Amino acid sequence: MDSKLDSQLTLINPEPPLELVLEKSSTPLNTRLLVDGKPRYKVSTVDRDANITDVTDLRTNEVVATIRRRSFFSDKVKFPRRFGGKSVKKEDWMTEVKLNTGHEAWVINSESGKFLWRWDRALRMVLTPENDTDQILAFVKDEPPVFALCVKRSAEGSLDEIIPGFIILEHRLRMDTKSLRIADGWGADERSTPWGTPLS
Repeated sequence: MDSKLDSQLTLINPEPPLELVLEKSSTPLNTRLLVDGKPRYKVSTVDRDANITDVTDLRTNEVVATIRRRSFFSDKVKFPRRFGGKSVKKEDWMTEVKLNTGHEAWVINSESGKFLWRWDRALRMVLTPENDTDQILAFVKDEPPVFALCVKRSAEGSLDEIIPGFIILEHRLRMDTKSLRIADGWGADERSTPWGTPLS
């Protein structure tokens, strides 16, 4: 088939992203991620202090990532198939930066390159290559009752890093939102979300 025609067809009918639907959208630290209604990954935080979160690929029952939150030391992440299987400091893997807009963002220092998580007004949060922020690799679909992490098919090989990044930021967003609501007496103002829109 003509390659030029292939390119045109790809532009017209891009392949839909992989949609990982949170089975329990209210508890992102303890949920299963469903693909076409079938469990694909499990996010579990079962230790007493809720400091250790595992991401398990349910197709193989392999733990593909572990997030360890610590009170007095740096948080750590571990990817059995990356960084020699050793734990690394979360801030070395996921470095917080400031964008020109003044908003927070996080650079993912992956073995396959540098990527950027940032808040987004329309898509909640998006993941892009650091040097091409118009190319969205992952985003959040928040259309109740569906709450899902959507990942470009070409990025599926990095799900072991994409899912933990999403979980970390989603947990942070919910904790920050909860704190602001308490501080504001449940009032919504322009401080209430990372992208400057009122709380719903």
